[in-house]
Amino acid sequence: MFNQPVIIASNNLDKTAELIACLQQFQVAAKFYQDLIPRVSFPSEGTTDYVVNARTKAQFISQKLPQEFILGDDSGMILSAFPNRFGVQTSRQLTAYPTDADKNHYLIQLIAGKNRNVQLRTDLILQTPQHSYHGFGVFKGTFSQEERGQNGYGFDKILIPDGESRALAELTDAEKFPYLHRTKAVKNLLEKVANNDYENY
Repeated sequence: MFNQPVIIASNNLDKTAELIACLQQFQVAAKFYQDLIPRVSFPSEGTTDYVVNARTKAQFISQKLPQEFILGDDSGMILSAFPNRFGVQTSRQLTAYPTDADKNHYLIQLIAGKNRNVQLRTDLILQTPQHSYHGFGVFKGTFSQEERGQNGYGFDKILIPDGESRALAELTDAEKFPYLHRTKAVKNLLEKVANNDYENY
C-alpha cells in the first residue's frame, strides 16, 4: 500500500511494538521514530479528545520528518461501572501504579462486585506529506478476576474479549490480533487511505 514504512510517533515501546505488529498483519512496514531521529519529548496531551492527541503526536514528528508517513495514536479505557472515569485520561489516572501488574490489580479491585464490562478505544492519525487520515477501533470485553496468561502486556492479562473465555494474554498472536482495538483502528485507517478518505480540519 505504501512505498515507504510508516513511522510510529510514540515513546511507549510496548505500544510501538504492537502497532508495528498490527501494521505487519496488513503487509505494511513500520518503524520506530527513534530509528531515524533521537528521542524527543512530545507536547503535553489534552484531556478531552483522542483525535486531537493523536494528531498532535503525528504532526509533531512530521515537522521533524516532513517526507515520512507518521502515525500518532491515543487510547483509553471505558468502564461500564465507572463511565465518567479514565477514558482519554486513562494513562494519567493510573500513573500512581508503576507496573502493569500494579495497574491490573488496582482495576480488578476497583470493579469487584460491579459491572465487569469494558471497552478500549484507539484513534490513529496518519500524517503524510499531503494529507491526514483518521482510523478508529474499539475492543469490547470483560475483566477477568485475576491476571491470566503470559502473551501480552498492559491490560492483556485481565481482558477477556466478547465471545471468548480466555484473556488476551492466553491467546496466540494470531488469535489475539483481531480483537485488539489497535488492530481494528489500523484496519479502519488503511481502508480510509485506500479510499483516499482524508481529514479536513
